[in-house]
Amino acid sequence: MSHAPSEIRNVAFVGHPGGGKTTLVDALALKTGATDRRGSVADKTSICDTEPEEQDKQHTLQMAIVESDWGGRDWNWIDTPGYPDFEAEVRAGMFAADLVVGVVSASGGVTHNLRRKFAAAEELGRPRALLVTHLDADNVDFDTLVMELREAFGEICVPVLLPEFDGAKWVGAHRTMKDPQSDWRKRLMDRVMDGCDDVEAVEHYLETEELTEEELIKHYPSALAAHALVPIMVCNPVKDVGLDEVLDFLNRAAPSPLQHGSLTAGGEPVHNDPSEALMGVVFAVRSDPHVGKVCMARILSGKLAASAQVQGVGEGTKPEKLGGLFRLLGGKHREPIDEAQAGGLCAFTKVEGLKVGQTFGAPGADTIAADFVAMPEPMVSMAVRPKSRADEQKIGTSLHRLEAEDPTFKVSHDPLTHELVVTGMSDLHLQLMESRLKRRFGVEIETSIPRIAYRETVRKPAEGHHRHKKQSGGRGQFGECHLRLRPAPEGAGLTFIDKVVGGAIPKNLIPAIEKGIREIAEEGILTHSKVVDVEVEVYDGKFHAVDSDEASFKMAGKRAFRDAFERASPALLEPVVVVEVHVPSDHAGTIFSDLTSHRRAHVLEQNAEADGAVTVIKAHAPLSTMQSYHRDLKSQTAGAGTWSMRLDHYAAMPAPEQQKVVQEFAKVHDDE
Repeated sequence: MSHAPSEIRNVAFVGHPGGGKTTLVDALALKTGATDRRGSVADKTSICDTEPEEQDKQHTLQMAIVESDWGGRDWNWIDTPGYPDFEAEVRAGMFAADLVVGVVSASGGVTHNLRRKFAAAEELGRPRALLVTHLDADNVDFDTLVMELREAFGEICVPVLLPEFDGAKWVGAHRTMKDPQSDWRKRLMDRVMDGCDDVEAVEHYLETEELTEEELIKHYPSALAAHALVPIMVCNPVKDVGLDEVLDFLNRAAPSPLQHGSLTAGGEPVHNDPSEALMGVVFAVRSDPHVGKVCMARILSGKLAASAQVQGVGEGTKPEKLGGLFRLLGGKHREPIDEAQAGGLCAFTKVEGLKVGQTFGAPGADTIAADFVAMPEPMVSMAVRPKSRADEQKIGTSLHRLEAEDPTFKVSHDPLTHELVVTGMSDLHLQLMESRLKRRFGVEIETSIPRIAYRETVRKPAEGHHRHKKQSGGRGQFGECHLRLRPAPEGAGLTFIDKVVGGAIPKNLIPAIEKGIREIAEEGILTHSKVVDVEVEVYDGKFHAVDSDEASFKMAGKRAFRDAFERASPALLEPVVVVEVHVPSDHAGTIFSDLTSHRRAHVLEQNAEADGAVTVIKAHAPLSTMQSYHRDLKSQTAGAGTWSMRLDHYAAMPAPEQQKVVQEFAKVHDDE
């Protein structure tokens, strides 16, 4: 059955690992009839965690959606990973949702991870709520936790459900409005009225300072949509404590796709109107061994029929017919449907031209691209090599299929080091991709830290000379070249100057010298890295009327250049990156010290964010010191730090470091 947008509810659950998100979605799926059995993460029977890697680790690694028809409404429960390594999946889930619920373990409290995800939801403009689990853990105090939540996310956080205890045992939950003794009752009414756009209702409240629960319920969705209220709920999904009350509250309060304007196209709000032209966005892609590519999409306007053709927005797209249209029932489970309405979520197959974040519409229609969520930039790279010749034949295609699923997994060929490089969010992320590569496509790989693309240059002028002479019967080879080498301005590359006079070298052989010089400059001398910012002046030489040819002078030019380069105080230039590190402020001193003392970093600026809770450090650092930084940052901040970097410039490497690099290169070269 296809529901109108007013009767669709899309709810995403986000939070720290171990908070109980997947267990909660499994319980809600059972409660709302999406499944007839209770899934369990521990027993590997979760309706959401169906990938072998998820079952082995007992943690969600990719977003899953469970749709259920309950209470006359179409519910989409969106489970997202807790690990920050899979932030792209979380952001995709939040994009698809109309309400983002932060799941908080009472024993773990407010984590930096949750703060980041809630901040991302706020930046997206999505209404937010909080749900507390594990209230039956030792040494947990609900009131203290609520104050911690309000300190982290503001005074708009107010409990709408209060826990009930029998001694130390958590036995149930009741609505705040049913508790006249609770201090939260008045605050809840105040917050709901702050987000109310009904002038008469607000005036009535100001006069009476009282609302009936029916009046409150009526204005819950608008209060959430206006970001005037972040309701705090409680439940234990394992023991089914408070779950009915949570579901009842969501049924009353969760905004529909029509009740907030945070979905936009070209900066303008999208109205989720089924009568308008078709517009949808692919927010995730999966690879299914039986049906191939599966696109998960949110329909922003119009209707999508199972027999329809769609076309992506952008150049080079073409119409494609859907291979099937489905509703989503967990990690791997889908059911065919005839139609998807504006505001709803669906999946379709056999459309190869669409990618994550791409908008689509009817073929030939003037569809505007929707504003998709910004994805985090991957920072952790590994060089990969196929283990066998058979793997070599499949590795490229297989890696690009994984890349199509995950916008934070990048595959590239480094033209400077000639390595195949994969980049992801963390070691865990890349290990998962390696596992999928083997399991899905039968491709095994070897990995290593990518080579750094240094640059080579010179510090002082020098002269070089080489006579190439070879005689082995018959016509021989002869070419002699004299040249000068000197530093050139930064960014000049390699400049070749012909200063030969008097016919010492025939003009038709000068290009061969230049070709030899440019070849060896491209190959490098110290570390097989490109030579830059040098000026080469060929000024003299000798030739033989019979034995001289282009090959002879090409070799003479190469070796004369090497001779001069080794005399010209050769230097290595290393890539320097701009690093931006976001860490909880109580870790800032440790991070600052590590950057300056152990990574040769120069701090450019240091600022505070989130009312001083987060410190942002911006610095220049050599790329060589940052290749394993993700591990150290994770260790130093208990996983709470995030970072990004981009190439900024090349700079001269200190002499001791240069010596180490050159010696290491020579050792590796000798071993080969």
